[in-house]
Amino acid sequence: MNLTPFRRPATLLLYLSRHFTTTTTTCSLKHPPPPPTPPFPTTINAMDLTSPPPEEPPSYIAAARSHGIPLRQSAPIKPGPLPLQLPILNHLRTKRVILASASPRRRAMLNQIGLTNLEVWPSNTPEDLDKKTHSPEEYVSATARAKCHAVYEAVLAAQAKPDATKEHLEDPAVVIAADTIIATRAGQILEKPKSEQDHVRMLTHLRDGRYHRVLTGVCVMAPKADASHPGYEIRGHVEDTKVYFAREEDGLPDDVIESYVRTREGADKAGGYALQGVGGMVLVEKVEGSVDNVIGLPVRKCLQLCERVVFRQGEEVEGEEEDEEE
Repeated sequence: MNLTPFRRPATLLLYLSRHFTTTTTTCSLKHPPPPPTPPFPTTINAMDLTSPPPEEPPSYIAAARSHGIPLRQSAPIKPGPLPLQLPILNHLRTKRVILASASPRRRAMLNQIGLTNLEVWPSNTPEDLDKKTHSPEEYVSATARAKCHAVYEAVLAAQAKPDATKEHLEDPAVVIAADTIIATRAGQILEKPKSEQDHVRMLTHLRDGRYHRVLTGVCVMAPKADASHPGYEIRGHVEDTKVYFAREEDGLPDDVIESYVRTREGADKAGGYALQGVGGMVLVEKVEGSVDNVIGLPVRKCLQLCERVVFRQGEEVEGEEEDEEE
């Protein structure tokens, strides 16, 4: 009996390798491998519809994620607050509302509470009352009242013109006028600065005086529903707010005041500063009273006056001003 001699491990591995290669070759002849895929051409013939389009490069977000780069997703835009649903506001939103002031701040404040249908009629009435014979309260009240009367009469006069538009033929629901002044501790009335030098002197005086008062006279007028004399209802109010400036040793030296004046932020404002802007951060230490009054209009009180002249005509309210002509 012929027995194959025992092979050493190395010989056996060679034998198995040859046997495996032969077997693999035999199988590969029975099942030939698929032909290699040709590479994409660098240029594509537009008429060759069988040519696949080149792959689009990954987007920035996909590429960043593939490399593990964290992304900060933008928050969705949040809708603004819903409008105030107050009877007087709901009434005035559908009516003709006249603002007798060119102040962009007063207009923005009324827009913010939902009165976006304002017509701006700046008053041309000269503000020439004698400050020496009027107290600050009397001065600001009389000035606001004069503005309201002048604009109300101008609106009625525009209605009588033959070329008046349909919108101008409608009677105004209300006319809102206001005037703001600064009263120093000594009772001096300050309005807008007249020059850069005057601006510096004004702010220095307010700083050295420690505090001052901001007075805003508000006057609201509406036509009377029964057309009784004098044909309109008018109410007024004076809002008083105390504002404290910082001391020189607390961060408000002369060079800070001069630097603020050069920003021109307060050039068109009574007292020469803006509480809602840089002035409120570098000049003002604290406020006692209505903040929106310092900005230019005590909004809450203005709405109360609108309610009086529209919904409560003829009522006597203690503490509110009435027109002497009535």
